[in-house]
Amino acid sequence: MKSLNKKHLDLALLTLVYSVLWAPVVLVIIYSFSNNKFGLSWEGFTLKWYGALVNNAEITSAIMRSLFITSITVVVATIVGTSVAYGLYKYKFRGKDFLRTGILLPIIMPSIVTGGALLVLFTKVIPIPLGYPSIIIAHITFCVPIVIFVVLGRMARIDWALEEASADLGANTLTTWRKITVPLLLPAVLASMMIVFPWSFNDFTITYFVTGLGVTTLPLYIFSQMVHGSQGVMLNVIATILVMLPIFILLLRNFSQRKEVT
Repeated sequence: MKSLNKKHLDLALLTLVYSVLWAPVVLVIIYSFSNNKFGLSWEGFTLKWYGALVNNAEITSAIMRSLFITSITVVVATIVGTSVAYGLYKYKFRGKDFLRTGILLPIIMPSIVTGGALLVLFTKVIPIPLGYPSIIIAHITFCVPIVIFVVLGRMARIDWALEEASADLGANTLTTWRKITVPLLLPAVLASMMIVFPWSFNDFTITYFVTGLGVTTLPLYIFSQMVHGSQGVMLNVIATILVMLPIFILLLRNFSQRKEVT
């Protein structure tokens, strides 16, 4: 009887937690199809706001800016992070533990502190124009540590005797890297890219500090519209797309994995 009551209690708590997490998201998705232009009440089903999104030059420009910044960030952060992780794991040198711990700082430090520090760096220490250069460098700064720790976690589970076996069979360093090391690290590299992409795309706080005139990313655009209280339903549409896109990607990935297994 006690175990049954505990099971019901656990189920009730689980339902409550998921309701709190997903209720706002579900409401946003529902109201994105509402005919109400403020997106705050239900006045009939419509898809016109999704068509209006495509024709809205400000929103599409903000999305393209965010995609441009995020794409460069993902590529550079993945290359740099993977290289640093490989060096930290494979080589021994003085200060290695200190360096490994210091990499955590951009992750655990509050975003407002990181943004303020980078703003001072770009304006007082290293003159870098506020805009695309400053935003991209800032995003790379907090994305590289993520890649490093994801790749390090993978490297700790790899059987590195495969590299030695490759060398014993006569393969040179480049061939071993291309045929053995890269395939072993590829799952971690792809996973880190999947984490870094939304992390960079959705960043608001740090971007707000280091952006310049005319460079409005999607999060900054959404914030400005919320402050002015305009285009409420369009914000619901954008939020719906941002929520459904990663869900669709994950479902597609799971489907492809199951297909490979069968």
